[in-house]
Amino acid sequence: MSQVPAVAPPRAQLPKINDPLAQFLAGHLAERTRRAYYADLCHFFDSADITLEKIRAVDFHDLVDFRNELAAQGYKRTTINRKLSSLKAFFKMMTAAGLIEKNPADSALVRGYRLEENLTGKAIHKKALQQIAAAIAEQEDELVRVRDTAILYLLTYGGLRRSEAANSSWEDLVQEGAFHVLKLPQTKSGVPQDIKLQPIVIHHLEEYRRVLLANGHSAEGRVFLGFSNRSRGKPLSDQSINLIVKRYALRAGVPQRVTAHMFRHTCCTLAIEGGARPQQVQAHLRHKDLKTTMRYYENRERLTDNASDYIRMG
Repeated sequence: MSQVPAVAPPRAQLPKINDPLAQFLAGHLAERTRRAYYADLCHFFDSADITLEKIRAVDFHDLVDFRNELAAQGYKRTTINRKLSSLKAFFKMMTAAGLIEKNPADSALVRGYRLEENLTGKAIHKKALQQIAAAIAEQEDELVRVRDTAILYLLTYGGLRRSEAANSSWEDLVQEGAFHVLKLPQTKSGVPQDIKLQPIVIHHLEEYRRVLLANGHSAEGRVFLGFSNRSRGKPLSDQSINLIVKRYALRAGVPQRVTAHMFRHTCCTLAIEGGARPQQVQAHLRHKDLKTTMRYYENRERLTDNASDYIRMG
Protein backbone atom coordinates (compact mmCIF):
# COMPACT_ATOMS: atom_id res chain seq x y z
CA MET A 1 0.00 0.00 0.00
CA SER A 2 1.24 3.48 -0.74
CA GLN A 3 2.32 5.64 2.18
CA VAL A 4 -0.54 7.93 3.25
CA PRO A 5 -0.18 10.80 5.72
CA ALA A 6 -1.84 9.86 9.00
CA VAL A 7 -3.80 13.10 9.34
CA ALA A 8 -5.21 15.79 7.10
CA PRO A 9 -3.03 18.86 6.57
CA PRO A 10 -4.14 22.07 8.37
CA ARG A 11 -6.75 24.12 6.53
CA ALA A 12 -4.22 26.83 5.67
CA GLN A 13 -2.02 24.29 3.88
CA LEU A 14 -4.72 22.73 1.74
CA PRO A 15 -4.07 23.22 -2.00
CA LYS A 16 -6.90 25.12 -3.65
CA ILE A 17 -6.55 24.35 -7.35
CA ASN A 18 -7.53 21.12 -9.11
CA ASP A 19 -7.55 19.18 -5.84
CA PRO A 20 -10.92 17.45 -5.26
CA LEU A 21 -9.89 16.16 -1.83
CA ALA A 22 -8.90 19.64 -0.66
CA GLN A 23 -12.15 21.12 -2.00
CA PHE A 24 -14.14 18.49 -0.14
CA LEU A 25 -12.29 18.89 3.15
CA ALA A 26 -12.48 22.68 2.99
CA GLY A 27 -16.26 22.44 3.35
CA HIS A 28 -15.99 20.91 6.84
CA LEU A 29 -15.19 23.23 9.70
CA ALA A 30 -14.72 20.67 12.45
CA GLU A 31 -11.10 19.49 12.56
CA ARG A 32 -12.09 16.06 13.87
CA THR A 33 -14.52 15.55 10.98
CA ARG A 34 -11.91 16.62 8.44
CA ARG A 35 -9.34 14.20 9.83
CA ALA A 36 -11.80 11.28 9.77
CA TYR A 37 -12.88 12.02 6.19
CA TYR A 38 -9.25 12.39 5.12
CA ALA A 39 -8.22 9.04 6.61
CA ASP A 40 -11.20 7.19 5.12
CA LEU A 41 -10.74 8.62 1.61
CA CYS A 42 -6.99 7.93 1.63
CA HIS A 43 -7.74 4.37 2.71
CA PHE A 44 -10.13 3.80 -0.20
CA PHE A 45 -7.88 5.39 -2.84
CA ASP A 46 -4.66 4.00 -1.29
CA SER A 47 -3.19 7.49 -1.56
CA ALA A 48 -3.65 11.13 -0.62
CA ASP A 49 -3.19 11.99 -4.30
CA ILE A 50 -6.84 11.71 -5.34
CA THR A 51 -7.08 12.96 -8.91
CA LEU A 52 -10.15 13.43 -11.08
CA GLU A 53 -8.96 10.55 -13.23
CA LYS A 54 -9.01 8.22 -10.21
CA ILE A 55 -12.39 9.53 -9.06
CA ARG A 56 -14.00 9.06 -12.48
CA ALA A 57 -12.63 5.51 -12.70
CA VAL A 58 -14.62 4.42 -9.63
CA ASP A 59 -17.91 2.59 -10.04
CA PHE A 60 -20.26 1.22 -7.41
CA HIS A 61 -18.69 -2.24 -7.68
CA ASP A 62 -15.43 -0.78 -6.35
CA LEU A 63 -17.22 0.53 -3.27
CA VAL A 64 -19.02 -2.77 -2.68
CA ASP A 65 -15.69 -4.63 -3.02
CA PHE A 66 -14.10 -2.19 -0.55
CA ARG A 67 -16.92 -2.75 1.94
CA ASN A 68 -16.67 -6.53 1.66
CA GLU A 69 -12.88 -6.51 1.88
CA LEU A 70 -13.10 -4.51 5.12
CA ALA A 71 -15.50 -7.13 6.46
CA ALA A 72 -13.14 -9.95 5.45
CA GLN A 73 -10.31 -8.20 7.29
CA GLY A 74 -12.34 -8.12 10.49
CA TYR A 75 -13.23 -4.41 10.66
CA LYS A 76 -16.09 -3.62 13.04
CA ARG A 77 -19.51 -2.96 11.54
CA THR A 78 -19.50 0.62 12.88
CA THR A 79 -16.09 1.31 11.29
CA ILE A 80 -17.16 -0.08 7.92
CA ASN A 81 -20.32 2.00 7.86
CA ARG A 82 -18.42 5.12 8.92
CA LYS A 83 -16.00 4.69 6.03
CA LEU A 84 -18.93 4.18 3.67
CA SER A 85 -20.53 7.38 4.98
CA SER A 86 -17.32 9.29 4.26
CA LEU A 87 -17.23 7.96 0.70
CA LYS A 88 -20.91 8.71 0.15
CA ALA A 89 -20.45 12.31 1.32
CA PHE A 90 -17.40 12.74 -0.93
CA PHE A 91 -18.99 11.33 -4.09
CA LYS A 92 -22.23 13.22 -3.43
CA MET A 93 -20.27 16.48 -3.48
CA MET A 94 -18.32 15.42 -6.60
CA THR A 95 -21.64 14.79 -8.35
CA ALA A 96 -23.19 18.05 -7.15
CA ALA A 97 -20.09 19.96 -8.34
CA GLY A 98 -20.43 18.42 -11.79
CA LEU A 99 -17.06 16.70 -11.59
CA ILE A 100 -18.65 13.28 -12.18
CA GLU A 101 -21.92 12.44 -13.97
CA LYS A 102 -23.18 9.63 -11.75
CA ASN A 103 -22.72 9.02 -8.05
CA PRO A 104 -21.12 5.56 -7.61
CA ALA A 105 -21.86 5.68 -3.87
CA ASP A 106 -25.60 6.18 -4.27
CA SER A 107 -27.37 4.48 -1.35
CA ALA A 108 -29.57 2.54 -3.78
CA LEU A 109 -26.40 0.87 -5.13
CA VAL A 110 -24.11 0.73 -2.09
CA ARG A 111 -25.81 -0.42 1.07
CA GLY A 112 -24.39 -0.57 4.56
CA TYR A 113 -22.30 -3.45 5.81
CA ARG A 114 -23.77 -6.88 5.52
CA LEU A 115 -21.43 -9.86 5.74
CA GLU A 116 -21.55 -11.99 2.59
CA GLU A 117 -20.88 -15.58 3.58
CA ASN A 118 -21.26 -16.95 0.06
CA LEU A 119 -17.95 -16.71 -1.77
CA THR A 120 -19.20 -18.23 -5.02
CA GLY A 121 -18.48 -15.91 -7.93
CA LYS A 122 -15.56 -14.08 -6.33
CA ALA A 123 -12.94 -16.28 -8.00
CA ILE A 124 -12.31 -16.17 -11.74
CA HIS A 125 -12.89 -19.44 -13.57
CA LYS A 126 -9.87 -21.03 -15.29
CA LYS A 127 -11.50 -20.68 -18.69
CA ALA A 128 -12.05 -16.96 -18.07
CA LEU A 129 -8.38 -16.62 -17.05
CA GLN A 130 -7.39 -18.22 -20.34
CA GLN A 131 -9.69 -15.85 -22.24
CA ILE A 132 -8.14 -12.84 -20.51
CA ALA A 133 -4.63 -14.12 -21.29
CA ALA A 134 -5.64 -14.57 -24.94
CA ALA A 135 -6.99 -11.00 -25.06
CA ILE A 136 -3.69 -9.69 -23.72
CA ALA A 137 -1.78 -11.76 -26.32
CA GLU A 138 -3.68 -9.90 -29.07
CA GLN A 139 -2.36 -6.52 -27.84
CA GLU A 140 -0.29 -5.07 -30.70
CA ASP A 141 1.95 -2.84 -28.57
CA GLU A 142 4.74 -5.14 -27.37
CA LEU A 143 5.53 -3.06 -24.27
CA VAL A 144 1.91 -3.05 -23.16
CA ARG A 145 1.50 -6.75 -23.99
CA VAL A 146 4.46 -8.00 -21.95
CA ARG A 147 3.66 -5.64 -19.07
CA ASP A 148 0.03 -6.75 -18.85
CA THR A 149 0.97 -10.41 -19.16
CA ALA A 150 3.36 -9.98 -16.21
CA ILE A 151 0.58 -8.27 -14.22
CA LEU A 152 -1.82 -11.14 -14.97
CA TYR A 153 0.59 -13.83 -13.78
CA LEU A 154 1.78 -11.87 -10.76
CA LEU A 155 -1.79 -11.28 -9.55
CA THR A 156 -2.88 -14.87 -10.20
CA TYR A 157 0.09 -16.70 -8.69
CA GLY A 158 1.09 -14.12 -6.10
CA GLY A 159 -2.37 -13.21 -4.81
CA LEU A 160 -1.26 -9.59 -4.50
CA ARG A 161 -3.55 -6.73 -3.68
CA ARG A 162 -3.64 -4.20 -6.51
CA SER A 163 -1.83 -1.59 -4.40
CA GLU A 164 0.94 -4.12 -3.68
CA ALA A 165 1.34 -4.84 -7.38
CA ALA A 166 1.40 -1.11 -8.23
CA ASN A 167 4.01 -0.38 -5.55
CA SER A 168 6.32 -3.28 -6.43
CA SER A 169 9.87 -2.22 -7.39
CA TRP A 170 12.56 -4.09 -9.30
CA GLU A 171 14.70 -3.83 -6.18
CA ASP A 172 12.04 -5.82 -4.29
CA LEU A 173 12.64 -8.85 -6.54
CA VAL A 174 15.35 -10.92 -4.88
CA GLN A 175 16.67 -14.47 -4.96
CA GLU A 176 16.97 -16.40 -1.72
CA GLY A 177 18.85 -19.60 -2.44
CA ALA A 178 16.96 -21.47 -5.15
CA PHE A 179 13.82 -19.36 -4.72
CA HIS A 180 12.67 -16.06 -6.17
CA VAL A 181 10.92 -13.75 -3.69
CA LEU A 182 9.05 -10.47 -3.97
CA LYS A 183 9.55 -8.27 -0.91
CA LEU A 184 6.51 -6.21 0.07
CA PRO A 185 7.68 -3.28 2.19
CA GLN A 186 4.21 -1.67 2.14
CA THR A 187 1.24 -3.85 3.10
CA LYS A 188 -2.17 -3.40 4.69
CA SER A 189 -0.85 -4.88 7.92
CA GLY A 190 1.88 -2.23 8.05
CA VAL A 191 4.48 -5.00 8.41
CA PRO A 192 6.94 -5.85 5.59
CA GLN A 193 6.10 -9.22 4.05
CA ASP A 194 7.31 -11.36 1.15
CA ILE A 195 5.90 -13.93 -1.26
CA LYS A 196 7.43 -16.74 -3.28
CA LEU A 197 7.28 -16.23 -7.05
CA GLN A 198 6.82 -19.24 -9.30
CA PRO A 199 9.14 -19.74 -12.34
CA ILE A 200 6.36 -18.81 -14.77
CA VAL A 201 5.93 -15.45 -13.02
CA ILE A 202 9.68 -14.81 -13.11
CA HIS A 203 9.69 -15.72 -16.82
CA HIS A 204 7.10 -13.07 -17.67
CA LEU A 205 8.71 -10.45 -15.43
CA GLU A 206 12.10 -11.04 -17.09
CA GLU A 207 10.55 -10.84 -20.55
CA TYR A 208 8.90 -7.56 -19.58
CA ARG A 209 12.22 -6.22 -18.25
CA ARG A 210 13.99 -7.23 -21.47
CA VAL A 211 11.48 -5.33 -23.61
CA LEU A 212 11.62 -2.35 -21.23
CA LEU A 213 15.38 -2.03 -21.66
CA ALA A 214 15.17 -2.59 -25.42
CA ASN A 215 12.80 0.38 -25.65
CA GLY A 216 15.01 2.73 -23.67
CA HIS A 217 13.24 2.48 -20.32
CA SER A 218 14.97 1.92 -17.00
CA ALA A 219 14.54 -1.34 -15.08
CA GLU A 220 14.92 0.44 -11.76
CA GLY A 221 12.25 1.72 -9.39
CA ARG A 222 8.61 0.76 -9.88
CA VAL A 223 8.04 -2.35 -11.99
CA PHE A 224 4.84 -1.43 -13.78
CA LEU A 225 4.87 1.76 -15.85
CA GLY A 226 2.34 3.53 -18.03
CA PHE A 227 2.93 3.72 -21.79
CA SER A 228 0.17 6.02 -22.99
CA ASN A 229 1.13 9.46 -24.26
CA ARG A 230 0.02 11.13 -21.04
CA SER A 231 1.49 8.65 -18.55
CA ARG A 232 4.53 7.35 -20.46
CA GLY A 233 7.21 6.19 -18.05
CA LYS A 234 5.19 7.01 -14.94
CA PRO A 235 4.34 4.27 -12.40
CA LEU A 236 0.90 2.73 -12.73
CA SER A 237 -1.51 3.47 -9.89
CA ASP A 238 -3.55 0.81 -8.16
CA GLN A 239 -6.61 2.12 -10.00
CA SER A 240 -4.76 1.66 -13.30
CA ILE A 241 -4.05 -1.97 -12.42
CA ASN A 242 -7.77 -2.43 -11.80
CA LEU A 243 -8.74 -0.77 -15.07
CA ILE A 244 -6.28 -2.90 -17.05
CA VAL A 245 -7.78 -6.22 -15.92
CA LYS A 246 -11.32 -4.89 -16.33
CA ARG A 247 -10.55 -3.83 -19.91
CA TYR A 248 -9.16 -7.22 -20.95
CA ALA A 249 -12.03 -9.09 -19.32
CA LEU A 250 -14.47 -6.99 -21.36
CA ARG A 251 -12.47 -7.54 -24.56
CA ALA A 252 -12.44 -11.28 -23.89
CA GLY A 253 -16.20 -11.34 -23.45
CA VAL A 254 -15.98 -12.69 -19.91
CA PRO A 255 -19.54 -12.47 -18.54
CA GLN A 256 -18.30 -12.18 -14.96
CA ARG A 257 -17.50 -8.65 -13.73
CA VAL A 258 -13.76 -8.84 -13.13
CA THR A 259 -11.72 -6.68 -10.73
CA ALA A 260 -8.06 -6.84 -9.76
CA HIS A 261 -8.97 -8.04 -6.25
CA MET A 262 -10.71 -11.08 -7.70
CA PHE A 263 -7.31 -12.46 -8.72
CA ARG A 264 -6.53 -12.68 -5.00
CA HIS A 265 -9.65 -14.77 -4.47
CA THR A 266 -8.68 -16.80 -7.54
CA CYS A 267 -5.19 -17.47 -6.19
CA CYS A 268 -6.72 -18.75 -2.96
CA THR A 269 -9.29 -20.95 -4.71
CA LEU A 270 -6.79 -22.46 -7.19
CA ALA A 271 -4.37 -23.25 -4.37
CA ILE A 272 -7.14 -25.01 -2.42
CA GLU A 273 -8.27 -26.97 -5.48
CA GLY A 274 -4.63 -27.94 -6.09
CA GLY A 275 -4.38 -29.48 -2.63
CA ALA A 276 -2.66 -26.76 -0.57
CA ARG A 277 -3.25 -26.92 3.19
CA PRO A 278 -5.16 -24.09 4.95
CA GLN A 279 -2.04 -22.84 6.72
CA GLN A 280 -0.11 -22.72 3.42
CA VAL A 281 -2.82 -20.62 1.79
CA GLN A 282 -3.09 -18.36 4.83
CA ALA A 283 0.68 -17.72 4.74
CA HIS A 284 0.78 -17.08 0.98
CA LEU A 285 -2.23 -14.75 0.96
CA ARG A 286 -1.07 -13.23 4.25
CA HIS A 287 -4.49 -13.53 5.86
CA LYS A 288 -4.27 -12.22 9.41
CA ASP A 289 -6.86 -14.70 10.65
CA LEU A 290 -7.09 -18.35 9.56
CA LYS A 291 -10.88 -17.95 9.70
CA THR A 292 -10.71 -15.87 6.51
CA THR A 293 -8.90 -18.69 4.71
CA MET A 294 -11.19 -21.35 6.14
CA ARG A 295 -14.23 -19.64 4.62
CA TYR A 296 -12.86 -20.61 1.20
CA TYR A 297 -12.15 -24.19 2.31
CA GLU A 298 -15.63 -24.59 3.76
CA ASN A 299 -17.20 -23.17 0.61
CA ARG A 300 -15.27 -25.60 -1.65
CA GLU A 301 -16.03 -28.50 0.70
CA ARG A 302 -19.73 -27.66 0.49
CA LEU A 303 -19.57 -27.97 -3.30
CA THR A 304 -17.14 -30.91 -3.49
CA ASP A 305 -19.14 -33.23 -1.24
CA ASN A 306 -22.66 -31.90 -1.61
CA ALA A 307 -25.95 -33.47 -0.52
CA SER A 308 -27.24 -33.28 -4.09
CA ASP A 309 -24.43 -35.62 -5.21
CA TYR A 310 -26.25 -38.45 -3.43
CA ILE A 311 -29.62 -37.96 -5.12
CA ARG A 312 -30.70 -40.54 -7.68
CA MET A 313 -33.94 -40.58 -9.70
CA GLY A 314 -34.78 -44.19 -10.47
